[in-house]
Amino acid sequence: MNLNQLNPCTFGVMHLSTYWFKAPRCLKTVLILMFTCFVGTVMGQHRSHEALTWGGGGSGGGGNFESGYAVTFGVGIDAPQNYFKDIYKPAAAFNLGIARFIDKLTISLNVGYHNYQPKDAFNPDKITIDIGNGVDDGTQDQTPITLFTSYRVFSGYASIVYNINVADGARLYGGANLGGYYTDYSYLVFDPNSDQGGTVVTPGRKNFYVAPRLGLIFVLSDHIGVSIESTYNFYAPLKKSNNSGGTFYTSVTGLAAVTYKF
Repeated sequence: MNLNQLNPCTFGVMHLSTYWFKAPRCLKTVLILMFTCFVGTVMGQHRSHEALTWGGGGSGGGGNFESGYAVTFGVGIDAPQNYFKDIYKPAAAFNLGIARFIDKLTISLNVGYHNYQPKDAFNPDKITIDIGNGVDDGTQDQTPITLFTSYRVFSGYASIVYNINVADGARLYGGANLGGYYTDYSYLVFDPNSDQGGTVVTPGRKNFYVAPRLGLIFVLSDHIGVSIESTYNFYAPLKKSNNSGGTFYTSVTGLAAVTYKF
């Protein structure tokens, strides 16, 4: 891959207008409402017998995954899209969450992590640079070289999905994630024709995050479920000091998860 042709400041595909960066205020409101619902009155739903719980443990595709709380752990692959996929490889993705089942709805709070590795890793021993002679003798000087570090993503988000019973012990669900990405990466821009050395750029670390989500969960017992799902992730830097907006980055995640219901 020739990174010389990439402009690291513009490898997004969709520009945001200014109002997108008012999202944090809206995000805080949504998260507070979801958290209030999530930790609402437990006593009103607790009964001495499973069949008496709200939503019941009764029959149907959802089993007793229609009420109560659960812990989920997922492992999968996150693949960057658009220009980003020309720079970084797909990465292993990990997710941990706490979920609440409310009849046909499932609300969860989640944290996640993945770490992209650049396709062209920085290795000084394998880089040969012919510095231009500064003389107009028909010899073309080299264009600037861009080298990227690994790209770590720490995520925190709320999720809400709607469940549809499709078979005994199987539920199809769809919804969305809403939260934030904290990213950690930088890149070096080196101009072989200059004696000033390279310039290290560290983009904004805080990002607004939203993703549609679709999956299928199989209820194996009263307490264990396994699921497979995919999300299409959109995230954008929060440039509070820059009213011109930013750029959307995208990726696709495929995840398999285990759910333990209390």
